[in-house]
Amino acid sequence: MTGTDTASPRLLPALPGLAVLSAMALLTGCSSPPAYREWTASPDVPTVAYDECTEQVDTAMRLRGYPLRPLPETPQFGYRKEIFAQCMRRKGYTTE
Repeated sequence: MTGTDTASPRLLPALPGLAVLSAMALLTGCSSPPAYREWTASPDVPTVAYDECTEQVDTAMRLRGYPLRPLPETPQFGYRKEIFAQCMRRKGYTTE
């Protein structure tokens, strides 16, 4: 008999209770709609949006097997530029 055999019978009665508590915590977090109006933008929001879009574009480039920072004369450069522009537009920014 090993040490794990003696510990498992004590854990079994606690599992249903843990499952109920986990479900209640999950449902409590989803019960009310988010209150977006109580949030205000900080001065570094453009930097955060830029960083988030850069990260998303890096992920898309990696998934397609493209280089992360392609040379301007390659078609991947235009693809990266367009994906980045779409991300920034989704976040509410326009080109200057």
